[in-house]
Amino acid sequence: MRPDMHPIEPEELMAYLDGELSEARASETARHLAHCRDCQAVAAEMQSVSRTLLAWEIEEAGPGVERAVNAAPLPAPPRPLWKSRMPWIFAMAAAVIGAMVLVRIQGTHPVSRAELLTEPVEVKQAAPEQNEAGPPANEPREPQVARTAQITLTASDFPAARAALDEILKRRGGHIGSLTLGSPPDAGRTLDAVLRVPAAQLDAALADVRRLGRVETEQQTGEEVTRQVVDLDARLANSRNTEQRLADILRHTAGKISDVLEVEKEIGRVRGEIEQMEAERKSLADRISFATLNVRLNEEYKAHLATSTPYGLSRLRNSAVEGYRNAAGSLTGAAAFLLSAGPSLVLWAAILFFPARYLWRKIR
Repeated sequence: MRPDMHPIEPEELMAYLDGELSEARASETARHLAHCRDCQAVAAEMQSVSRTLLAWEIEEAGPGVERAVNAAPLPAPPRPLWKSRMPWIFAMAAAVIGAMVLVRIQGTHPVSRAELLTEPVEVKQAAPEQNEAGPPANEPREPQVARTAQITLTASDFPAARAALDEILKRRGGHIGSLTLGSPPDAGRTLDAVLRVPAAQLDAALADVRRLGRVETEQQTGEEVTRQVVDLDARLANSRNTEQRLADILRHTAGKISDVLEVEKEIGRVRGEIEQMEAERKSLADRISFATLNVRLNEEYKAHLATSTPYGLSRLRNSAVEGYRNAAGSLTGAAAFLLSAGPSLVLWAAILFFPARYLWRKIR
């Protein structure tokens, strides 16, 4: 027996079947038997021999034997029958051990100790364990990274820089996510754009954008989303399997209408989760395939002194119109006050006129 392929000795195997090994050694023996078909066969043969030996019964001595024993001059008691069969037992044990020596170890198939004792011949094979060092089957081999870059520039020729930005996108195979132009009256023009560029072209696109003007700030970030991709793929696979099982149940269901409706409701819920996860997976794949480039382009602005006459006349006209509006508003407000408060004032004046006149005369 090769010790590198058979770490379990025949004596230990017999002690394991009799329940005489320690817990640690019994666990190791059970794992080895779970992987080894040949040792399982030997264990089965040992159990068969044990059952055969237990089935034997010792015959009772007849009257003639008892008389012969009593009449014999020897004082020693007769030899038990089982002792006479010991050579056969040893011969069978030696045959079993010899068979184990000739066994070649093949395969690794786990089986529990209970299965070995109850069904030693028919052993169920379990699926091989996944290698913990390797990635899962659906995990990408390369890291999945969502890249983002931000850049702020100041351009002296704003229209030319704006046209060059469109040309860069066309040349690099990107597209505009959003774009905002601003043109305040007393400041330079601004452009805020969110550009989507293929991840492989991001560095080249950044190099092209830097040539549009003076770089004020620049920042690049990369978010690894490999674990999110793996998790979404696993959840999608499980949800699709669940949907398939529910569909099979629905096809073979012949019970109550309430049961059918419950299954359909569950199928709808699972389908909603699948669609949501598919949308998340698509968005994640888009973030990985296309990098995000945020560009802020400022015009290099130089203030000019405005001395033109039309501008001054427009300002005077606007001031005159504003003064007329204020005067008209004041008159309108006063008239509205008199109309609303006039009757009350006339009433109180009529009530207080005679008391006030009496007091005035008294004081004089």
